[in-house]
Amino acid sequence: MVKGLSLLAEPNTFKNIVRTGETLSKKTENLKNIPITQKNILMRSMSEDLDPTKPEITEAYKTALNMIEDGKLEEGLAFIKPFKPNEAAISETSLGTAVMAKGWSKPVIFPKEGEFKFVGWADKPEEISTQDLWKGAYGYVPSARMGAVGNSNIKPEQVKGGCSMTKAELSKKYEDAIQDFYRPIVTYLKDNGAKSEDIGFAFAHSDCGVDKAARGIVEEHGIKGFATTPTEYTQYLRGKEIPASEEFPNGAIIADFPFPTVLTRNVGQIVDYAHTYGKMVGKDNSIGIYGGGKHAFVHDTGTALLNKDGSRWVPVDIMKDKFGIEIPAQNSDGEVINASRNILDNINSNPHEQYKYAFQNYLPNTQSKQDLTHDGQKSIATIAYTELAKAGKIGK
Repeated sequence: MVKGLSLLAEPNTFKNIVRTGETLSKKTENLKNIPITQKNILMRSMSEDLDPTKPEITEAYKTALNMIEDGKLEEGLAFIKPFKPNEAAISETSLGTAVMAKGWSKPVIFPKEGEFKFVGWADKPEEISTQDLWKGAYGYVPSARMGAVGNSNIKPEQVKGGCSMTKAELSKKYEDAIQDFYRPIVTYLKDNGAKSEDIGFAFAHSDCGVDKAARGIVEEHGIKGFATTPTEYTQYLRGKEIPASEEFPNGAIIADFPFPTVLTRNVGQIVDYAHTYGKMVGKDNSIGIYGGGKHAFVHDTGTALLNKDGSRWVPVDIMKDKFGIEIPAQNSDGEVINASRNILDNINSNPHEQYKYAFQNYLPNTQSKQDLTHDGQKSIATIAYTELAKAGKIGK
């Protein structure tokens, strides 16, 4: 035997490794499945909070990590929350409602004029109801509510076979396609008697991708927009910077966002956002899934939106259906890069089939119905029409 090396047989150790291997593998997989931004926030929080002089926080993280390893992500993050001070807050200033978070150099300010209203912090999204959210925003609940999840942008390297277009060009096509997708839906509902105030649309603050498209839909049709977003993403909304002043020593960002807003914060803000978004759309209303990466698949559509609050999910591979631009369900590493395609490839039947009969036989045959050509449009129109009819807002 070579000096310094060991060939000693250790059968008991071997058996123990075999016995525990499957369990450890599962725990590791549960950690891998945490959406990347949520993972970053968790790791950042741990690196900042672990302090030998505060054994209670160390024990809390240890317990939380054990929960997360067992696949209980929400439970683990909820457990750690009480041990942490709030890392984001609002304050009323001379210019409007200011939001400030740990790590930011300057606040984001929502001006006093306009339709912005800070509805509150979703610190306990499991206790929030769809009714309370919308009543806090507008004083009533729109009878039909819609949502959309997907990409922030489309990258050329995601396209099967390569692509000569830039990320900006692809992303513009994506945003326009989503807005075009909803235009005949809202038109049809209004042609049949629905009023703008009877239709709500939930989206987030980011001024790009699916959220930018959703804002465009709200503004084009005058329907009720309502936003929820992690504080982490509030920095990326539409706005302009103002220089330093006595009140704002590092300057500030003045938000161009005239919509009621609920924010999530602290260590669990990404998970809390997805849960709150599901509540905002609510039971029996539609959430369109337009592409989306691992976050949209594993967390948004896989857990918080589809399984908890009874929303009806409508997957649409919109870049392929609209432009013939194919983005595979997964990349070469097996990571989901097109959540809608991944869902469509892994279900046993056409998800739109359940709405076809009602669309054909129940929804009125007005002229604008002919413009609903995609199965996804027919599905969302059927879902919305049904909710409006149940509330006596349409089909009288």
